[in-house]
Amino acid sequence: MILIESLGSARESIVKLFEELYDPALLIDPEKGVFVGANSAACEFLGYTPEELATLSPTEIHPHEIPRLDAFLFAVREQGRWKADDLSCRTKLGDLVPAQVRATLVHISDREYVLSVVHDRREVELAELGRSIRKLTHDLRNTMVSSRLMSDRLRRHQDPLVRQSADLIARSVDRAVRMCQQTLEVGSAKEGKPRRERFLLSDLMAELNAGIGPGEVARVAMESPNAEEIELDADFDQVFRILTNLIRNAITAGSHHIRIVGSREGDRTVIDCEDDGPGLPESVQGCLFAEKGTGRGTGGSGLGLAIAWELARNHGGDLRLLRTGPTGTVFRLWLPDGSAVPEAAGNVEP
Repeated sequence: MILIESLGSARESIVKLFEELYDPALLIDPEKGVFVGANSAACEFLGYTPEELATLSPTEIHPHEIPRLDAFLFAVREQGRWKADDLSCRTKLGDLVPAQVRATLVHISDREYVLSVVHDRREVELAELGRSIRKLTHDLRNTMVSSRLMSDRLRRHQDPLVRQSADLIARSVDRAVRMCQQTLEVGSAKEGKPRRERFLLSDLMAELNAGIGPGEVARVAMESPNAEEIELDADFDQVFRILTNLIRNAITAGSHHIRIVGSREGDRTVIDCEDDGPGLPESVQGCLFAEKGTGRGTGGSGLGLAIAWELARNHGGDLRLLRTGPTGTVFRLWLPDGSAVPEAAGNVEP
């Protein structure tokens, strides 16, 4: 709690009022542009101690939107009260938190102050984002169904290469449609239980090679020397997604040679993805499998490694950075057979 002595005899009453408020509340002196009061919820919300917050001004909490803040405070003084849904507060850690701010002009000891109550909008915005994603997923699924019909027609083409390409397109579209359908059914992007089957690493490599664009084929060599000897007991589509993300990351980082090497360790398959890229920056190595944790290349969302890690854990397995440096990077994927995975196996935080 911060309350300057100039509040006089009203100080104790205001302290009680502030502490009884559930939401973060701040008292601002608009003439001096400083905080003169804040409750415990405000200190916790912003991450400052009362002593630290006492040295700050509203502009330091909203440094990125000072004109909007000035307009807000002016409206409060003109109208007596005002509300804004477009402000965001910067915490001590530097995070910008979207907030709804309701403010009222109050008179204490013959002086004007602005009493602001802040409501965290993160849950509201996440809910809105979720609804938008579901709408997008619904329309995307319908669009891909049309693409599936076109691939069915191409399967009847006289050219065998066209028919082979049509099969690849059909499988890719089916994979995407299932992902969309799963998101719509459960209302989230949580991965479903693996649909295990037995297949050779060579079958997976054939589809991975076919999915690389012509421009990438011209500058990237990809090999898997023992793929025909390695059998997996896993979800084909999910393992395809794991390796696709690793390969795409390597290509984006500037790799020219990628090796996928499989082996067996007891009742699990081990797959190493090796590249000759420039290596991972030391600053991101500790948070590779968190969303936006990777700094390889440009133009990505930072989700690739997080998705790959989650899919590995979904199998009861794991994905780890084995080594990285100026001569390249190696990721190791462990995938246990279905019989070796306990029923309680699942995802945990990276």
